[in-house]
Amino acid sequence: MNTNGRRKIKFLSRKEGRKLLDKQARRYLRMSGEEFVRKWKAKEFDDPDRPEVMQVAFLLPFGG
Repeated sequence: MNTNGRRKIKFLSRKEGRKLLDKQARRYLRMSGEEFVRKWKAKEFDDPDRPEVMQVAFLLPFGG
């Protein structure tokens, strides 16, 4: 937070976005971000609406 009590917006570079996606894919799905993107694009997830899949999918605009 900044001095007036508001949260600051952090803009990510493409590289930082890919790193974040990779970190969360490993955390939630035990796979790399690169593997997640490949499987997502190929529609290889049996249940893409699972919360842990969606948690990572929401990050695709940042690094997918």
